[in-house]
Amino acid sequence: MPLPKPSVGLILIRAGWFDSVVALPELAEAIAFDEQALVSGLGSFLDVAGTWVVNSWTSLAEAERSLRQADVDLFILVFQVWAEDFYLIPLLETVASRPLAVWCYLPWQRPPRPATFVEVLRGSGPVGTLEGLGVLRNLGAEFAFTAGPPDHPRVRADLLRAAQAGQLRRLLRRARLGVLPHRNEQMQTTFVDEFRLRAELGPTVELIPVGALRRAADALGEGEVAAFVADLKARYPIKGVAEQTLSLAARASLALAHVAVDRQLDVISLNDIAPELHAAFGLRPCLYPDLFEAHHILVAIEGDLGAAVAVFLLNRLTDSPILFAETWFWDEEENLIVAGHAGPQNPSLARDGSCWISHDYEFAQSDRTEGAHLQFVARPGRVTLLQLRGTPAGWQAILTTGEAIETEAWVEGYPHAVVRLDVPVAAFLQQVAAVGSTQHWAMAYGSAKEEVAAVCRLLQVPLLVIE
Repeated sequence: MPLPKPSVGLILIRAGWFDSVVALPELAEAIAFDEQALVSGLGSFLDVAGTWVVNSWTSLAEAERSLRQADVDLFILVFQVWAEDFYLIPLLETVASRPLAVWCYLPWQRPPRPATFVEVLRGSGPVGTLEGLGVLRNLGAEFAFTAGPPDHPRVRADLLRAAQAGQLRRLLRRARLGVLPHRNEQMQTTFVDEFRLRAELGPTVELIPVGALRRAADALGEGEVAAFVADLKARYPIKGVAEQTLSLAARASLALAHVAVDRQLDVISLNDIAPELHAAFGLRPCLYPDLFEAHHILVAIEGDLGAAVAVFLLNRLTDSPILFAETWFWDEEENLIVAGHAGPQNPSLARDGSCWISHDYEFAQSDRTEGAHLQFVARPGRVTLLQLRGTPAGWQAILTTGEAIETEAWVEGYPHAVVRLDVPVAAFLQQVAAVGSTQHWAMAYGSAKEEVAAVCRLLQVPLLVIE
C-alpha cells in the first residue's frame, strides 16, 4: 500500500520591509505571488500542513507557538528573499530535533536578464540562505539541503526524499515488531538489544510464545482452514504433501497471520527453527495467507530484528513485497548471486508459473510430519537489497542494487532469487567484509538507494552503498 504524501511545515523568512515598502508596491505583489506559487508547487507532491511567514519579532513569536504543536514529517526552511539571520536561533530551538530541510530558493527557472531592481530584490533569497547556513552550522544543526526554483526536478526530488525520510522516522517510532518465540541463538551476528532498538530507532518489540500461536491455531474454525486449503490447491501444484499435513500447515500459517493481526504488528519475525515450534505443530509454518497482505503485515525470519527493520524500511519506501534472503553462492563468470531463505515468503514475488508447494526439505526427516513449503523463483526486475545490523558502536546498514533475472528455479527447497549485481561479486564481498555483515538481506523491487540514504542520514545510521 503506497504511503500517503509526507506532511511538511513551510517556514518562509523575509525581511519585514519587503512586505511593507510603500515605494515599491510591485515588489510586495511579486512576493505574494511567489509565495502562493511556492506553496502550490509543494502541494503537488507533499502535504503542506502549515505555512509560517517570519518577517518580524511578532510573527516569530506567533510562529514559535504554532510550530511547537505542528505534527509534520519535515520542516522546510526558506529564505524567500533576503532576511536577517537572527531569526534562526529561536526557530532552530523551536524545531528542536525534528527533521529539517533548508531550501536555497529562486523564483525562476531562468533569471531575467537584464534584471530590474525589483527583480533583483525578488530573487535575493540565496543571499539570506548563504548568510544563514553559517549560523545553522555554527549551531550544529542537522538538515537536508536543496537549491533551485520550485519546479526544478532536483528540488522536488530532494524535498520529497527528505520528507519521506521524516515520514519513515515517524513510522519507525510507531512500528511494532513481533518475534515468535525468541531470537535465533545459533547466530550471534544478528543479535539486537530490543531496548536499544527502541531508544535509538523507535520500534517496540513483543516476544510471542509458541503457546500463543498454538491457542490461535486451536481457535480457528474448520471453515477458514478448509477455504485456505482449497485456495492453495487452486493456485499451486502440490507435490509430496499429504492432505492431513497440508491442512495442519495451513492452520499453523493462518494462526501466525492471526497472531500478527491481533497484536497489531507491522512485522512478525518467525524464528522458524525454534525447537518448541516444531514440537507444538510437528512442522514449521511456511505458507503465506492473504491475511498478511490485507493488513499490510510483513514477515521476517529467524528472529532477526535488524533484518525486520530493513524489511519494514524497504517495503514502506518501495511498496514492494520483500524477499527475505541469504546469499548462498554465486557464478562469478556471469556475475550472478543466488539468494533466498526458508520460511513463509510472499508468493507475489514469484515469476509467473514458478510457484508450487513441496514438503519441507529441511525438516521432513526430523519433524512429525513432512511439512508443507512454498517454492518459487523471484520474477525479473530491478532490485534493491538492504541489511541492518547492531554493532558494539551502534548500527550499520549496507545497500546494493542489481537485476533479478528471468530464469528457471536454480535451487531446490527454498524460495529464491537469481540476481545480477551492479558490481562484480568479488567487489561486493570485499566491501561487505570491510565493515562486517549478517547473512540476511531484504530484497525489494525498484531502486531505493537515495531514499534509503536519506533515512539513514536522518537516523544517523552509517550506510555503506556498494556500487
